[in-house]
Formats: sequence, C-alpha cells, structure tokens
Amino acid sequence: MKSLPLLALALALVAHAAAADPLRLRADALATTASPAGLLVLDASGAAQPGLSAEAVVWLAGGAALPGTPGDSSHGDVLVIAIDAHTPGGMAAARLGRFVVALGALRPEHLDGGSARLQLPQRFVVEAAAGVPVMPGLTMDRALGWVAASRVSRRFGDWGSAGIAYEQRRDDGQLVTEELAADAGMALGRRDDLGARIAYDVANPGLAEVALTASHRSEHVRAELYASHRAASHLLPATSLFSVIGDVPAQRAGAVITWAAAPRLDVIADAGARRVDADISPELVGRARLKLDDRGASAISAELRRSGVAGEAWTGARAAARIALSHRLVASTELELVRPDEPRGRGTLWPWALGALSWDRGDWQSAIAVEASASPEYRSRVDVLFQLSRRWGTP
Repeated sequence: MKSLPLLALALALVAHAAAADPLRLRADALATTASPAGLLVLDASGAAQPGLSAEAVVWLAGGAALPGTPGDSSHGDVLVIAIDAHTPGGMAAARLGRFVVALGALRPEHLDGGSARLQLPQRFVVEAAAGVPVMPGLTMDRALGWVAASRVSRRFGDWGSAGIAYEQRRDDGQLVTEELAADAGMALGRRDDLGARIAYDVANPGLAEVALTASHRSEHVRAELYASHRAASHLLPATSLFSVIGDVPAQRAGAVITWAAAPRLDVIADAGARRVDADISPELVGRARLKLDDRGASAISAELRRSGVAGEAWTGARAAARIALSHRLVASTELELVRPDEPRGRGTLWPWALGALSWDRGDWQSAIAVEASASPEYRSRVDVLFQLSRRWGTP
C-alpha cells in the first residue's frame, strides 16, 4: 500500500515531537497484508543530555504483487535516523543524519545530510540544509548527487512574518531541481489574516506553486478566500480515494465558509472552480462535523464532493466516525464512495473503506486497521495493518 511509508514517517514525526522527554526507547511493530505484505517500523529516540537528542526509524516492507501487476516487491527504507542538538535558549539548532526537510514554500526533500537553524538579532532567522537525496530501498547503488537549500525569514512582532528560500539539486552533475520561493503571513487585527506562498521552478521555468489566502473570523463564522496553482512536483501524497483521483496539477479558486452551528456542530461549505489545462469545472464540497462529547474524543462527520474536469468528473460521498470506548479503546471508520460521470469500463462505483481499533494503556499501545477499496487501478484490494508499541524510559 503506497500510504504505508507515509504512515511510518508520520509515526516518526510524532515520536520526534517528544524528543525532549527523558531518555526512552520505543519499538513499533507494524504488519500488513496485501496478498501478502509486511511492514516493520523500529523507532528509538531520547534525550541523552540537555540540548541533545537522537531519533531512528527503520521501515522494512515486502510483499507479493496483486493479480495483474508485474512481479513481487520486497524492499526497505531507513526513513529517519538523525541526531538533533540545540542551545539551551533555542537560538541555534542543528540536525545530522537522514530526515525530511521543508523550508518555506520549497518542495520537501528526503536527504542524508545536515541542517541548521540560527536566530539572529532583529528577529531574523537563517535556515540551511544540504546532503545527498535519498533513493528508495536499502541500497548503496545510487547516482552521485546532492541537494542544498536555505531560507532567510524575519518575524514582525506578533502579527506577521516573511521569508525567501532557494533550493538546488543535482544528479551526476546534471541540474534536476532549482527553485526560488517566498512566503509571508500577517494578521490584520484580531479577526483577519492574509497568507501567501510562491515557488518558481528555475530548472523548468514556470510556477511550481502559488497559494493565496485571506480569512475573516466572527463569533460563529469563519470565511476564507483562496486561490492556488500547483504543479506535479508539489502535489502531496495521496491518503484516501478522494485524494488519489482528485489531486492533480491544477489551478483552484474559491471560498470556504465554516459555521459553528452549535457548540459541538461545525458546518463547512467550499465552493470554487478548478482549471486543468484548458478545462474549467466547479469544485464543490459540503461537510458537517459533530463532536459527541465536550473534549471531541468521539465525533462523526459527513461530506459530499463534486470534483474533476471534462471526462474525469466525479461525485463522491464520505462518512467518518471516531468513538471512544471503555477500557481505553477507540474505534474509528472512514467510508468513501465515488461515482464517475463516465465509467468507461472502470466500474460505475468506486468504494473505499477504512476501519480501525486502537488501545492505549500508558507504555503499551496497539492498533489494527483494515482498508478495502476498488478503483480504476484495482478491481478489489484489501490491506490489513497492525501496530504494537512499547515505551521504556528512565526518570
């Protein structure tokens, strides 16, 4: 399942957020079946002394191909293995190892190398990263290449910030990626915000990403205007059927209204238009989210969506629920159903479903999830994911 490495990376980021805790060790065992496949994540991190921490995440996977797909697959990746250091006041920080770096509006890069962050007088911040791009799989056979990126930003009181960034990547001496980027955000009083980010592809001249937002908040309503352009190099990884078929290089513009209809009920309407090449079509989303308790531990949501252009237009529905049970159990499910306007022999309905049950008892955590789907790529597919976690720590 393509989303599994991303899930492993998400677990790594969650673990890293607690790196300032006392020394600890965490082991995650994940197993999945995709006719069949296996996934193992090992995560160790801790703070050996003030200002120094270490993190390691190893992802291993192997599986057999589904009917109609070529060959078997068996591979592994070290997602994150890094050492972090920072000064007591946080004025300077550095990271060395394998990690994902994202500076401002630049495209994220997975690299073996180092990064540094330095706070300067007058609220300036300088960030830089450099290293060798990571190739998939546990292999030393890779092209000679490097990537370097830097960003300079400045904060303006508590109301805004702005930054500029540059990135270049080369493989075997050949230019692969070169981007210039800028980002800014500001608050206009207590109720209004503006944001902008832009990335320009120098290697293949053209805009890689543009995002503009303006929002206003009142007591019960939040309104946002947006416009965006995104090239293929800046698309985010797909995490559901909606994102698999809906995220394509395109320009979008529209408005989002979020209404707090009740203390626990939010109603969201997103109306806009999408342009892909020369085709323009409406992009409509209606969503409702209801918290079943004051803390939001249990909640349900429903969504209707109209998306796609020309012969790829589709209508979809989505429902999700998260229910906190007794004995520290939490059950959750997500269901999506897509109806294409023009099936063209790919099926008239494409369903996707995910159900999960998790358990958290202090040092021990466990979860099991089942994902089933049908799409233009697969007539049917089922994946099962199991997670078992244990923490050890010292005071």
